[in-house]
Amino acid sequence: MQPRLFFTSALLFLASFSLSAQAETEENLPKYQVELIVFETLALRGWTEEYWKEDLPLIDMEGALDIPSLPEQQFMLTSEEEKMTPKKGYYILYHRSWILQGASEENSQPLKIEELPEEDYQPKLSGTLKFYKSRYAHVRLHLELERKIPHQVREEFAANQSIDPEMLPEFWRFQLQEARKVKSGELHYFDHPIFGALVKIQYQGR
Repeated sequence: MQPRLFFTSALLFLASFSLSAQAETEENLPKYQVELIVFETLALRGWTEEYWKEDLPLIDMEGALDIPSLPEQQFMLTSEEEKMTPKKGYYILYHRSWILQGASEENSQPLKIEELPEEDYQPKLSGTLKFYKSRYAHVRLHLELERKIPHQVREEFAANQSIDPEMLPEFWRFQLQEARKVKSGELHYFDHPIFGALVKIQYQGR
């Protein structure tokens, strides 16, 4: 065999082996059920306990996947949702669950999180959830909640923000951004004075 022909054949073999190994890796990725609850906190003290930036950058949602949720009968956090009532100071904004592959950070795509209000006065939720697995599974949340400023705290909120009450907008934007290492079966609470999230993952096999 001529040297050039042998070299070309070797390259083709290596390329074929690499593609085969990659396909096998993708087929054998672990699968997890990933569930998210997002809720708003009804207590008013969070509005005035700290300064809230007005010029927050927009969350990059380009390329985020819009995957249908599993049916409610398969949810893992139903009992937790039932406990989080308005009487206890919580209002559920979003509850979804998906089966996701545990791909590497560079190969995983974020999920689109969005809940648009039916009425003008209701809160608007948007953002992303990214699930990936290196040595451990990780969840990265970047969420934004736009809420109407409660009339009970408008004056105090304006003073805290150093804004003339007459110039205060009707709504304010808040963001929650955090990444966590998570284990199968664990419940994780992502805290924020205005809203928060619960996340749970469960290993489903390969």
